[in-house]
Amino acid sequence: MDTDALLDSMRGLIIVVLRDGTIEQARGGFGGFLGLDVASLPGTNVFEHVPPADADELALYFIESVDESASTIALPLPFRMAVVDPDGFAHPVDVIPTGKMINGDDWSWTVLLIPVALNGSNTRSLDLEIGGAPRDAVRKMLCEELRVDNANYTSRWLLIDLAEPDSPNVIVARPVDQVIADAVSVGLQTGWKPWDGLSAGASASVDVTAFPDSVRAVLDERGWTRSIVAPVFVHGKLSAAFLLVGGVPSDYDPMSVKRNVAARIQSLVRATTMLIERWNDQDRLHAAATTDELTGLINRRELFARLGSERRTGSLLYVDVDDFKSVNDRLGHTAGDEVLVQLARRIESVCRPQDGIGRVGGDEFVVVLPGADAELADQIARRIVESVDDLRLESGLTVSVSVGSAPLDVKDPLDAADQAMLRAKRRRREVAGSGPA
Repeated sequence: MDTDALLDSMRGLIIVVLRDGTIEQARGGFGGFLGLDVASLPGTNVFEHVPPADADELALYFIESVDESASTIALPLPFRMAVVDPDGFAHPVDVIPTGKMINGDDWSWTVLLIPVALNGSNTRSLDLEIGGAPRDAVRKMLCEELRVDNANYTSRWLLIDLAEPDSPNVIVARPVDQVIADAVSVGLQTGWKPWDGLSAGASASVDVTAFPDSVRAVLDERGWTRSIVAPVFVHGKLSAAFLLVGGVPSDYDPMSVKRNVAARIQSLVRATTMLIERWNDQDRLHAAATTDELTGLINRRELFARLGSERRTGSLLYVDVDDFKSVNDRLGHTAGDEVLVQLARRIESVCRPQDGIGRVGGDEFVVVLPGADAELADQIARRIVESVDDLRLESGLTVSVSVGSAPLDVKDPLDAADQAMLRAKRRRREVAGSGPA
């Protein structure tokens, strides 16, 4: 194999970069390099192909090289940055540069670019998680880890989140692929489960001709004939599934999964399992710290935190059970707890989705009503009182509540609503505002 053929067969990309950032030569990138046309790169500037976030670092790299000598120019360390494809998606690449002196006083770089996706690991998703990225960004990167898009092979990975089995969430890495996710979502709504029958650790090719019409139409339009499914189990429970769709050469058997592909898929599944376990643990810890154990409402600490960050427009309700001590004294604390649980559900049933409902004491509840004026707050308060009217215990004992309201923009809305609630309690089964008694 001659040198030219050797260079052109490389999956990585070799470029020669002049001192001003102009790409003088480009070779390699077999099958296409991250969607870029290798032949069109010479004459462009490297800064045209990097995201703004990396431009400053790259510029500094060049600036620091101004005073390089023949003895030091070849020594720069490899580093990682991103290359932007024609769709605007940034791909992390490992940059391995070697400097070369030209005419004794000028220099250029010979740079090898290797996409991180080719290194056989799933580090990008884990790096995002460790860096504190939003979960949605991590999920999208999971779909990008094994993506292939060149002249010979095409693959798109979809992550099907089964946290809510009745309404699976289909995730893709890029907006351009949303049409595929939408088609899969439609198919799932018909009861299609391509992962059925697969156990933990398995991955299998699936015959695309058996896919629902919504999915098959999208694949046929693109000439894609290949699909692989891999379920993700967390502590024995099916939590997600990966679905690959894509195209392969006409002489390739789309029903086969090569050993190295299967190994990469299982590496991706293990990383996903670990991430879901981590998120579940975080959710449990957050719930324990912010939720009232008995009623499932937010607790006192979380309510105060929301009050501190809430925009000062809206209202606050203070709800208290009338004569709650008599319930505990006559029927016991178990019956009293059941009253509180039922009351919590009834308050939720008459409030809006955006309202914050918390239990702040034994039989005391607070409702934060963002954006609600005094009239709306009074309406919701009356609905709460009425919702308890038919709450009767087996002993025949009835339960009622008193409610006070106050605007959020007063100095101490919690105290103002509490005082209003006490006035309502004296009048029994009424709603009181924070104005004069």
